[in-house]
Amino acid sequence: MGRILAITAKDLKQILLDRRSAIFLVLMPVVFTAFLGIAFRWPTHGDPRPVVGVCDLDSTGLSGLVTTQLEAGGLVRVERLGRAEAGKADDLIRRGRFDLVLLVPAGYAQGEAAGPLPEAVCDQSEPQAQAALRAVEAVAARLALSGRVGELVAGAVGPGANASDLAVQASTGWQEPALSIRREGTGPAPVKRREVASGFAQSSPGTLVQFAIFGVMTAALLLVLERRSRTLGRMLSAPVTRAQVIAGHVLAMFTVTFLQGLLLIVLGQLVFGVGYARAPAGVLVVLAALSLWVASLGLFIGVIARTQEQVSMFSMIAMFLFSAGGGAWFPLEITGRAFSFIGHLLPSAWAMDGFQNVVLRGLGFGSALGPALVIIGYALLFFAVAVWRFRAE
Repeated sequence: MGRILAITAKDLKQILLDRRSAIFLVLMPVVFTAFLGIAFRWPTHGDPRPVVGVCDLDSTGLSGLVTTQLEAGGLVRVERLGRAEAGKADDLIRRGRFDLVLLVPAGYAQGEAAGPLPEAVCDQSEPQAQAALRAVEAVAARLALSGRVGELVAGAVGPGANASDLAVQASTGWQEPALSIRREGTGPAPVKRREVASGFAQSSPGTLVQFAIFGVMTAALLLVLERRSRTLGRMLSAPVTRAQVIAGHVLAMFTVTFLQGLLLIVLGQLVFGVGYARAPAGVLVVLAALSLWVASLGLFIGVIARTQEQVSMFSMIAMFLFSAGGGAWFPLEITGRAFSFIGHLLPSAWAMDGFQNVVLRGLGFGSALGPALVIIGYALLFFAVAVWRFRAE
């Protein structure tokens, strides 16, 4: 074991003493993550409805119907706001948190004749705000009719009747019609598409996978230089077995890739707000599997390449193939089924699935195990071929 660690320490020292390592292993991945996260915010298959924030300052049964009927209508997404946010409506709109903020003032339940009307705050030049405003106006008109009905019935019943309570009953009655139509589909159920990553949820794991693969160039180059300088021959003539040489090189490649990925994960969580912390154990399992595969790929390239130029060529081909085909540059969900199927023949696609199951879909540790096992299978395949080729020499 000591000889393996000695070979690993030698490789790590060579890599870390190279000034270019800081650029390619740390600086460039961080810059790419920030740039791509800001630049590529494509539409997703998430909820496309306008977002409406409702601040109920009246807190009565009738004012509560404003929120419940907006939710029941299904045309907008509704978020309930506290009283402290009533004066921040303009700021919430400006920051893009909501498309429309609806303020239901105190005294609203007194009725259309005496009570104040809800106030809608939005930028009417925005299409999403216009759609939200139409939905709010429809609900407000319906509740205004309910309030008028409550006043009429209260006037007919007498002084003891509460117009607001009668208005709530009228509105509830309209939501439960005596006759309803139910549509039953006879065809197949619609296929639910997975949510598509955008922004930092795509750029952070994508850059991690891309530069992990790009790092095989440095690792593979060490093996080629050892062969050219005859260091490898002298090493094998010493009391060191081929298995120990291979294990030392693979451990060094694994360590560099794992530490680089761990740094990008911490930065993604703390700086870019990517949700790696939702299932940290799952993220680390995928990272470990990815690092093992990249180490095996680096060993494979180092064995088959004869010159530094070949190392660069093979490493660049691997980075372009596995990054683009595996969804590191763009989500495979926005491509056709054929491209997505072909992409999942690559281990990089499974690495992206494992990371995004956590950061995008909010799944737990179990969602990372399947992708990790697939990646480990590819790692064993590359490792076996590299070892066979190394022994053949």
